Amino acid sequence: MTQEPKLLNARHGDLLIREISSIPHEAKVISTNIIAEGEKTGHNHVLNGSHQIYETVEHGQKQICFEAKQELKIEHPEHNTIIIPKGIYTVVHERHLNVFLDRVEEVVD
Repeated sequence: MTQEPKLLNARHGDLLIREISSIPHEAKVISTNIIAEGEKTGHNHVLNGSHQIYETVEHGQKQICFEAKQELKIEHPEHNTIIIPKGIYTVVHERHLNVFLDRVEEVVD
């Protein structure tokens, strides 16, 4: 019996970077190196290295995924730089339950 390779999960501030098997077929190429914009400070989560970023819409929400064509860095002025190996990833924004308003909200970075 062969084991399936473990997929990478990494944290970068309020983002979860999760490895996926392929880019969604409906995703569109976008020309940027920003995978998430800072809502409060204006600081962005930026990819440095050879990559391609894609955008799609899932359940009415914009979703970002990217292909790291080589090992690359994710940088943000308020977080430690992390290294991501070559692969395909999706970007998940952290959310929390606001019990006072009874709704799920994205965490603002």
